[in-house]
Amino acid sequence: MTEPVPPVPPVAPKPHSGEGGPVAPKPRSGEGGPKPTAHWVTVADAAAVAAALLAAFVLAFGGFVVHAGPQPIRVHGGMRLLFIAAAIATIRHAAHPANPLPLRIVRSLRSSADDAPAAIVRSALVSRFAVLLVGYLAVVSVGVAEKQVGFKVSPDPVVDLPARFDAGWYANIALDGYYFQGRFDRQQNVAFFPAFPLLERVVGYPLGAFAPGVPKEVRTARLLWAGVIVSLIAFAWASVYLFRLARDTIGADRAPAAVALLAAYPFALYFSAAYTESLFLLCAVAAVFHFRRAEFGRAAVWGLLIGLTRPNGSFLSVVLACFIVERLWRERRIPQFRNSQIFKSVASASAPGLGMLIYSAYVKHLTGSWFGWARLHETWGRAYEGLAPVTRAYGWITDEGLAHVVQGVPFDTMNSLGLIFALLMLWPVIRRLGFAYAVFVLINILPPMLAGGVLSMGRITSTLFPLFVALAATVRARTLLPLVTAFAMGQGLATALFFTWRPLF
Repeated sequence: MTEPVPPVPPVAPKPHSGEGGPVAPKPRSGEGGPKPTAHWVTVADAAAVAAALLAAFVLAFGGFVVHAGPQPIRVHGGMRLLFIAAAIATIRHAAHPANPLPLRIVRSLRSSADDAPAAIVRSALVSRFAVLLVGYLAVVSVGVAEKQVGFKVSPDPVVDLPARFDAGWYANIALDGYYFQGRFDRQQNVAFFPAFPLLERVVGYPLGAFAPGVPKEVRTARLLWAGVIVSLIAFAWASVYLFRLARDTIGADRAPAAVALLAAYPFALYFSAAYTESLFLLCAVAAVFHFRRAEFGRAAVWGLLIGLTRPNGSFLSVVLACFIVERLWRERRIPQFRNSQIFKSVASASAPGLGMLIYSAYVKHLTGSWFGWARLHETWGRAYEGLAPVTRAYGWITDEGLAHVVQGVPFDTMNSLGLIFALLMLWPVIRRLGFAYAVFVLINILPPMLAGGVLSMGRITSTLFPLFVALAATVRARTLLPLVTAFAMGQGLATALFFTWRPLF
């Protein structure tokens, strides 16, 4: 005979959060929880903090002008701003002494320490400002390579800091639009895609880039700094997406390491420049993140934007198609996916290619050639040569030795290290993340390598986020800090070279 099973006592249901995890019930108002702060107090505290930050900026870099439409707003006098901040804080404390401003700041910092997105944004921005600081110190201490200077917008090294290499092309598009000279044998701004200069133009309006009567050099400088702002925001946003994607793929314990490795990567300096790298990275990570979650509408928006950001943005359609194939294979016995979602997924995956075709249609109207932008890339040294760049590099090493090659072409050597890093990480990417992520890496490094050798290869590899997710999943915990430190040292060197006009590209 079997013994009777004792009844299981009923368990009270646990409250759940919106994501399905158990959470503690929130205390009701008046039951011991902190009393909500009046809205006017929050506004006053924010105004005091903003005035104090503006005062610090003005004292460090001088006054500036912000344009709200046709009306300029002049911000000068650091001590006056400090007085305003102190007056607001004093009046606020006298009217509402409870929960004082310093205590609120400390509490907010403590509470955000456990908030992963807030901590990631804070760390990402700190890393970007550190690059700008190193670049500025390199300019004023080492000095620029005068023979390499392509353009200059101000004698002030702070104002002129973002005026480097391709940043001038984007500012030119944002200021004057596209133009074509009727020939494909000289460099023209049609080679650059429109998403970044359009955002640069939007941010440039409140900075006074289009104010009447302002010299062109000043307008260009303001647009360049607008581009830096776009890059900083895009990189911080991309870092949050990368953390979430890494959390889903390699685990929450290793996700912060992926973000740290990306931010410290030697060629991550371009995320602090008025370049497209930050925007490209954001679009790529966001599109993949949403596509994996079957949020096809959001993935399509990010995909369309990446197709309008850079030519290789269209390659993301191939990567997303690989995700579709992988999912169809995994769920081949579940016809519901094929019947209800296949059309949405294919349409979403087509968005990056569509973005490229939209710009190509405009180029066809402007130049008469659908892919005139690709023809113009040849004027920058990007022409298909097959394996010729690889054989040339191998011949140099075998004929002259590695040490002589490094001494003779140090910048190509640094870019070669970025390419070697990407190739070495291919197997960890496949093993840890999957085939589609490896396709993303290969499809972004092979075409430029075959059409330009190692030119700009370090900059290209900085946006290949699967490399850093796979590296975070592979590296041991005790090796992480030395590796991040070594990466950061390399980024310091690359930053000094780039901002002093050395042809690192």
